Amino acid sequence: MGWDPEKYREKREKVLGVKKRGMSFGSLAVIVSCVILLGAASLSVPGAVSYMQTRHLDDVIFKIENNQAWPNDLVAAVGRIHGVAATSLDTHNTRLVITFDRRHTRPDVFSTLFKKHNLDTALLNRVSHRQRVATLKTEKETHGETL
Repeated sequence: MGWDPEKYREKREKVLGVKKRGMSFGSLAVIVSCVILLGAASLSVPGAVSYMQTRHLDDVIFKIENNQAWPNDLVAAVGRIHGVAATSLDTHNTRLVITFDRRHTRPDVFSTLFKKHNLDTALLNRVSHRQRVATLKTEKETHGETL
């Protein structure tokens, strides 16, 4: 019968001073790198997803020339146009903010609809939806209230 190295392994390791404690350096390096990668992903992935969802959205702000309030049926009709993501009015119902997908519709569609309803409107601003949200966030932080 031959010599079996496994039979006396523990005795040899004890004599040679080989101690196995804790994790190996390779295992520790893998765990630390996974934690770093997951942390970086958790910071960057939500921003990338948000960008991908809103990259084609624009906002236009319309106002009726004589400062009258927007009719609710007209606001609902604008909301039903293909490509419109959201409509909102300001606190006095004088400004209409329309968030739309620029791949599906354009602001002149809204102007045409307003002319059909015999409303003299003015396009106050057209801005990227992400830029408008960032501006609202900055104003909210600055003034401490929603404008």
